[in-house]
Amino acid sequence: MKIESAAVYTYERIVASLEAYRLFNPILRANMQINRGLVDGEFSTAPIKDSDVVVFQREFPANLSNYLAVMSQAANLGKPVVMDMDDDLLSLPIHHPDRVKLNYAKAQIPILIGMIQATALTVTTPYLADLLRQYNTNIFVLPNFLDDALWQFNAPQVEPVGDKIRIFYMGTVTHVPDLEMLKPSFRELAMKYPGRLEFVFYGANLNFEEDIPATITNCQSETFVYADYVKIALSQKANIAIAPLEGIPYNHCKSSIKFFEYTAMGLPGVYSRVTPYTSVVEEGVNGFTAATIDEWINELSQLIENPQLRESMALAAQETVRRDWLLSDHAHLWPETYAKIAELKAANQAPLAAYLPVLEDINIHLDTFFKKQEQITLQTNQALAANYEELSWHLQQTGQALAAKSEENRDLKAQVDSLAVQWLDHTKKIQALESENSIIREGWDATKLETVHYALSRSWRVTRPMRKFIKFFKGK
Repeated sequence: MKIESAAVYTYERIVASLEAYRLFNPILRANMQINRGLVDGEFSTAPIKDSDVVVFQREFPANLSNYLAVMSQAANLGKPVVMDMDDDLLSLPIHHPDRVKLNYAKAQIPILIGMIQATALTVTTPYLADLLRQYNTNIFVLPNFLDDALWQFNAPQVEPVGDKIRIFYMGTVTHVPDLEMLKPSFRELAMKYPGRLEFVFYGANLNFEEDIPATITNCQSETFVYADYVKIALSQKANIAIAPLEGIPYNHCKSSIKFFEYTAMGLPGVYSRVTPYTSVVEEGVNGFTAATIDEWINELSQLIENPQLRESMALAAQETVRRDWLLSDHAHLWPETYAKIAELKAANQAPLAAYLPVLEDINIHLDTFFKKQEQITLQTNQALAANYEELSWHLQQTGQALAAKSEENRDLKAQVDSLAVQWLDHTKKIQALESENSIIREGWDATKLETVHYALSRSWRVTRPMRKFIKFFKGK
C-alpha cells in the first residue's frame, strides 16, 4: 500500500522542535501531504477521510474528547492510527523538572491508553522501542535526522570569541539538573584557565553560588518555533559545545539531536557517555564522551588547549552527519513505515491490552474529575476576580477620599502657616511698641524727677513772692 497523505494531530499549536523532527519536516520532505487536524486551536476530524493514515503525538490524548473523536472516526473509516513517542513519559525521574512541576500528571494515563490503542507506535531509538514494547508489540523505529533543508553547516570557529574560549550549551530548562551535575568541572576549568573562559548557557540557565574566574552568560530562549530556533542557533559564536545527560534509563531513551545541531553550527563537542551519543560519537575523532567529572575536565581541557583539534573534530563530525544523518536521505522511511503499519495483520499483542476497557473507564473518570476541578478553579478565580474588582473600587474610593482630605489638610496647613506668619509679624510689632514705650516711660520718669528737683530747689522758693506779685498784676 502506498501512503501519500497523513492526518496529523499534535498537542502544540506551533511547530516546535518535537513536531518538526518527528512529523512535519520528514513527512513534507517525503513529498507526502499533511492534513492538519488542529489549526490555530480549531480541531476537526474531517482530515481523516482524505488521508491514508492518522498520526498523533504523545500528549495529544490528554484532550480526551478530541482523542476519542479521532479514534472513533479512524475506526469508522478503517484508517490505521500511529502514535509517535520520543521519550518514556511514563517513567519520568522523580527529580526531573517536568515531574516536579507535574506537567504530565494529567497526561500520563491518556498517553498509556493511546500507546495501547494505536495500531502501532513509532519511536526514535531501539532503546526506547524495547521499553515501550510492553505497551504495544507493533513498534517501529524512525530515528531523528538533521533537516538539511533548514540547517547549513557553519565553518568551525577556531579562534577565541573576543579574548575568551567560549563553551556553549543550548537546550531547555528541563536540562538544568544535567548542567548542575557539571558545576564542579566548570569551577575546576575556571581555576585552571583563569580569565580565559566564557560559559554560555542558552535556554537552560545556570547560576553559581560563588564567584569563579570565568565569564558566565545566561541567555533566555527567544522562540519555540523550530524554523526560527534554527536561525538563532546558526548565528551563535562559540568554540566548544557540551551536552550533559545524567546516566539514567530515561536519558538513554533520547536521540542524538544535540550532536547533529552542534555539528551543523561548526562546534566540536563533549557529550555524556549515554546511548544517544555513544551511537554516533567516534571517540577523539568526531567528538568526546565523558562519564565522570575528571573526564569532563580532561576532554574539555584538550579542546581548550588545542585549536587544531577543535577544527578537525568539528569537520569530522560534519562528515559523519552528512554521510549518515541527513533527512533528505532518509525521509522516505516515513511513508515506508506507515505503509508497513497499514498492512499489519495482527493487533497489539501486549498483555496490557487486555486491560484497555478498564483503563478507558478510568481515563473517562479522571477526565471528569479534572474538568470538575478546572471548573471549580475557574469559578474560584472568577470570584477572586470579582472580589478583587470590588476591593479595587473601594480602595479607589478610599484613595479619592484620602486625596480630598489631603487637599483639605493642605489648605488648613496653608492657613496655619499664614496665621503663624501674621502672629510673628504682630509679635515683632508688639516687641517694637514695648521697646518704644519703655523709652517713653524712661523719658517721662526722668522729666518728673527733674520737675520735683526744681520745685524743691531754693531758687524756686525765693522767687515765689515775686511770681505771685507778677501774676496779681497780670490779672489786673
